[in-house]
Amino acid sequence: MYKIIEYSNGAKLIYKKMPDVSSVSFGIWFNAGSRNEDMPINGISHFLEHLVFKGSKNYTADDIKISIEGVGGSLNAFTSEENTCYYAKFLAKHLKSVMKVLSDMVLCPLLKKEDIEKERTVIIEEIKMYKDLPQFQVQELFDDMMWPNHPLGRNIAGSIKSVTGIGRGQIMDYHASWYTPQHIVIACAGNLDEDVLEAGVKSTFSKYKNNPKEAFKPFLSFDTGPQVRVISKDIKQTHINLGFPGLNRSHEDRYALGLLNVILGGNMSSRLFNEVREKKGLAYEIASHVKKLKDTGAFFVHAGIDNKKLTDATVVIFKEFDRIRREKVSSGELRRAKDFFIAQSQMALDDSLDHMLWMGESLMNLGFMQTKSEMQAHIEHVTSADIQRLCKEILRLDRLQFAVVGSQGRGAEEKIKDMILKWI
Repeated sequence: MYKIIEYSNGAKLIYKKMPDVSSVSFGIWFNAGSRNEDMPINGISHFLEHLVFKGSKNYTADDIKISIEGVGGSLNAFTSEENTCYYAKFLAKHLKSVMKVLSDMVLCPLLKKEDIEKERTVIIEEIKMYKDLPQFQVQELFDDMMWPNHPLGRNIAGSIKSVTGIGRGQIMDYHASWYTPQHIVIACAGNLDEDVLEAGVKSTFSKYKNNPKEAFKPFLSFDTGPQVRVISKDIKQTHINLGFPGLNRSHEDRYALGLLNVILGGNMSSRLFNEVREKKGLAYEIASHVKKLKDTGAFFVHAGIDNKKLTDATVVIFKEFDRIRREKVSSGELRRAKDFFIAQSQMALDDSLDHMLWMGESLMNLGFMQTKSEMQAHIEHVTSADIQRLCKEILRLDRLQFAVVGSQGRGAEEKIKDMILKWI
């Protein structure tokens, strides 16, 4: 079972003891991501994530790395649209020392001017690197189409212009505003000592005070009709993201959407993989994806296609959209999808790190936790009729967002629009 403790200042601790593993994974989650950012500070959440590793009140940058990696552990972090998470995985006997280091690192970073300037250059190079990778560039283009004029549509790392302009004072203000108790979830899983964990978290996190801050910026959806955007690039393969507005994290149909994802493009047995790659050889990489956020979401297909076969591949994808809208999924295919969905979800929780990440994300973004059996029951409850109904609601070409990066030449956007109109 999961134990959840909420402190008077709003900070929360969630943990699960896993006695059959040798590791412990400890993570500190913040309700701070790119959707909190105005345009001039786009990328500040990610910038701050980099900077906290440069040294804190009680530990130098080398101390931080050595204290965890020097005893065989691993240390990392990530920034998403809605969260920033710092985490470590290590042998159980090091729980107390790792908690001290990680907590000091995130709560008391030095944010020295010289470190900011060095890391600014590193992040700008990171942005350039992703701009050179078409599979990432097409995702950025798609996000901008899905969530226009909103932080969700911008690059999490920011732009070269915004990162260049972010100053130390802005970073310190951002840390003071968002790295506060009401925005914190501490998650821990593994062969942990419960007394050590609870005492360490209470002594560190319960003493901090809040600095009231506005909530995340909601996205007000609107109907744009089908849209196509093409970035012309002299590359050997065309990358596409084509998709639709999806569901938010807590939507009652989220399990049906998960099963739809498995059936359409979630594995090598999926319809799109078989039709586009295996039978027709039109792509090496093709898969469907689900993106769920607090108040919005997306369902999309990504593929890497021969420059000359974009139309052929797109037609096959559209045919599969049409088929799954018209025909109910067979009982056998639904059973296989459920078995895959359940197995993948449950096997991931065998690892202390994946379990910690799942707990932290759930409590931070949903406000509650589900057991394996509860999650399985929700998946089993989905019917073929549910999936067909959801397909009719989501897979609507009149709401399609089609992003393309590749060597397509003039008139590509109009040709794709004409093709879409023929299928609507």
